[in-house]
Amino acid sequence: MGGNTLSVPIDHAKKTGVLSLQAKKLEKFPEDIFELRRNLRTLDLSHNKLDELPDDIGCLQMLRTLKLEDNKLGVLPKPIGNLGKLEALHLSGNPLMDWPTQIHRCTNLKHLDLSRCRISEVPDSINSLKKLDYLCLSNNRIHTIPEGLCELKLVEIDLNQNEIAVIPSSFTKNTSLRVLRLDYNSITCAGIPNEILSDTTISTLSLEGNPLDVRKFHEMDGYDKYNERYAATKRKCD
Repeated sequence: MGGNTLSVPIDHAKKTGVLSLQAKKLEKFPEDIFELRRNLRTLDLSHNKLDELPDDIGCLQMLRTLKLEDNKLGVLPKPIGNLGKLEALHLSGNPLMDWPTQIHRCTNLKHLDLSRCRISEVPDSINSLKKLDYLCLSNNRIHTIPEGLCELKLVEIDLNQNEIAVIPSSFTKNTSLRVLRLDYNSITCAGIPNEILSDTTISTLSLEGNPLDVRKFHEMDGYDKYNERYAATKRKCD
């Protein structure tokens, strides 16, 4: 996709601050995008064939939403951490394998999607993302939920389809958490602390597909309190 082909969306983005180049079979990051560094707020490069990003991506200082789902990115450049206004980062479906610590400097992030990225470990240093309220890490290879994640004021966490066996009691520190999705992991009743049911603000604890004895789960101390929160949330939605 050459410069002439890009001219129309680039010109349009100069007026709107929004550039969508999804599913364009791009193999390289288009250099023309840097013409928009003063006003680009949303950049969608999802569903392409990008295997790297240029260091100059850190120059897009006005960027608030960056969509890079389903590319071939194995690592992220360090200057991505210079995107100080970035609020939403979508990286689902990239073969990252290692956690991209570069993003920890994007301290305005509110929405982070790293699902389907082959990640096996989440570092405690994720707690530097103080404004994060939604985190999706589904369909990875994660065994353990770190303390640093429990310290964040997340509202919703999606950890479906991982290899987690224990829910940390540290989630009681988060008084904002409403939804915790843990479908298709390795959780039994022994891996659910009573405090998760009785002393958190979680109103949706999704555990489908786990080796869980449902009867014993319903008999756990604190389940009645959890069920009250769940029922109250359901009534609001109905």
